[in-house]
Amino acid sequence: MCEVNRLSLEQYLLEKNIKIIGNFKENPITSDITEDKVLEQMDAIYRFHLAAINYDGFEYKIINNKIGKTVEKYKVLLKNLKKTMKKIQSNTYINDFEAIVLKNSDIYLKRAEECMEIVNNSNYIELVKRSMKRSELCLTNTYFNNIRIRSGLEIASVKRCAYNMLEMDGVYLIRKLKRVGAYIDYNKAIDYFCKIEGFDKNSNMFMKALCSYPHEYMKCCERYRLNSNPLNIEYYEIKINNAIKRDGKSLVSEGSLC
Repeated sequence: MCEVNRLSLEQYLLEKNIKIIGNFKENPITSDITEDKVLEQMDAIYRFHLAAINYDGFEYKIINNKIGKTVEKYKVLLKNLKKTMKKIQSNTYINDFEAIVLKNSDIYLKRAEECMEIVNNSNYIELVKRSMKRSELCLTNTYFNNIRIRSGLEIASVKRCAYNMLEMDGVYLIRKLKRVGAYIDYNKAIDYFCKIEGFDKNSNMFMKALCSYPHEYMKCCERYRLNSNPLNIEYYEIKINNAIKRDGKSLVSEGSLC
């Protein structure tokens, strides 16, 4: 057996009886996503976390560190949307996309601000410190096409692994499920994830806030701000209407189904 500090991450996981098998030959779950399947996926993520948390092999220093980057990105998107709103409001003519933004952005700005306030009130700095102290490693791609439980735990690829708060692997999964339109109780799923990971109420509210942040809407507005082109207005109209559907309802206000 090789010394631990000489092992690649893949070798280390193999010694923990986790198979890295490349692309899954069978088609991953893309439809009929049930609550039970989501909870089982969370079990798989937890098993990866247990195995990977103590990794200190030679790849330790070259693995990306993404701790706190999502929160900082969301703060920037929030500021930029406010700037975009002011610019649109000062225009003498607004196109159809901008009309949609003017109609909806007050609602989404309020929602984004509420989410960031909850993050700040969830003992966020202590969550970050915990993650750094324990060198927590996230898989990042936690969807059905990359990790699963068969006879044992199987992973397609660890190329997107990064040091990050373990809560983020749950956030990534929920965000993907919302994007594909899975209709499950997301609050219940987050409660389950926090239970198996041993997280407290701060982690729970942190996850629900990030999963409620209007990621798709803000991302669409940011792309328009950076690449606005009169010839692409119809494209952005389609994108922002899809974004509104994908973001669904907030988990930190009324309603638990998205």
